[in-house]
Amino acid sequence: MRTPTRTRFLTLLLALLVVGSLCAWYFMSRHASSSNPQLVKVRFGMLPYGDHTYAIIGEQMGWFRDVGIQLDYRVVKVEDTVPFLRNGSLDVGSCSPGVIVAAYNPNSPVVNFVFGDIFQGYAIMAQPDRGFKSVQEFIQSGMKPGEAVRAAAAQIRGKTFAYPTEAAIKPFIDLVLEYGNLKRGDFKALVLDDPLTVNSMRTHQADFQVGGAPSHIVLEREGFKPIISSNDLAAAAKPSPDSKELASIFTDGWAVTRPYYDQHRDTILRLASVNFRIAQFIHSDPDRALAIHMPYLSRVTGQTFTAAEGRVIYNSLDPFFTFDQQRPWYHDPARPLYYKNLNGAMINSFITQGIFAPANAPKVDDVSVAKDVYMTLENLKAKTEENLHQLQTSLGAAPQSVKEEAAKAQKFYDAFDYYDSERASAQALALSRGK
Repeated sequence: MRTPTRTRFLTLLLALLVVGSLCAWYFMSRHASSSNPQLVKVRFGMLPYGDHTYAIIGEQMGWFRDVGIQLDYRVVKVEDTVPFLRNGSLDVGSCSPGVIVAAYNPNSPVVNFVFGDIFQGYAIMAQPDRGFKSVQEFIQSGMKPGEAVRAAAAQIRGKTFAYPTEAAIKPFIDLVLEYGNLKRGDFKALVLDDPLTVNSMRTHQADFQVGGAPSHIVLEREGFKPIISSNDLAAAAKPSPDSKELASIFTDGWAVTRPYYDQHRDTILRLASVNFRIAQFIHSDPDRALAIHMPYLSRVTGQTFTAAEGRVIYNSLDPFFTFDQQRPWYHDPARPLYYKNLNGAMINSFITQGIFAPANAPKVDDVSVAKDVYMTLENLKAKTEENLHQLQTSLGAAPQSVKEEAAKAQKFYDAFDYYDSERASAQALALSRGK
């Protein structure tokens, strides 16, 4: 507990060191006497899906404890995530922006603060032995993304296409047909329950199929070929929140209430660092990641998920994005995946469906603080690099205490914990200067 004098001092210090809203709050603890994180408990809720249980990797690898977080985790239902955050049963919940927007209340806001993957959802699956080409294959032959989607979609003409009656899939199918300049009479439709669409592919009754996530995983695992995904449509989309294509995909990540975000900024940054560490691990060592993730997913769902099915999740259904790969999301409005384009398209789809009147719909920054978190980490990363660069010339002859703080800073930096890496590197610099 800070004394009143200490509080007044920090308030004055903040007034003198204002550097903008993204980083001002960080300075409140940068001069703490120790750069070691203090252990705090975080009650964490995750949904029982492949794109929402990846925190288990960080937990079993010990990465949350590395940054001073004791993760008290449990599985919750999707409809309970926002209510549990609001009533204090959870501190953090894994959910997509759509869940938050659907439950939006300006008097009790919940916000995403970091993202891990993009749910690409639907994909047109094709028989692998009939010469059908994917969007990516058309792009490799020299086509632009939009041309490649049109060419891939046109392959449906005159063939048999199986799909379920689910209303949620219809917008994706309609977009594919629009790209292929196809009407319903231009192909033979097999409208069946989702499991039966899978059987129609296995028995070669259908040339193409689209269904929910389970059928996507099953068919790709069995060797059927995805030729058009939601992400292919998004890549071909005009980078705009008005894009129908962008509304067919969405990010998944972690969320908190706005008061929790305001009161626990250090914990937020540390949680975000673990999120990015997990994403990097999934890219660099997917076999080890799957060996942790899939057994846990199998346990909480009651279904068996093998490493083969996990690779479909990681590579096709829910690809994860590293810290570096997410940079354009917050810096480049000309990219389809820029956060205001992608999340704005999702909000506009709610308006189109009549869920919100335009005047009452939330803005992207009402439901996401991920840009603030990302750019704060980016700034702290740069400060760490500057501090470590300054230490290089004198580190050889420096006291042991300086070397230890510098080594600690490098360890935090390598773990994407730029909040603590900056603190430790600043501490090392201060010690090296006798302060």
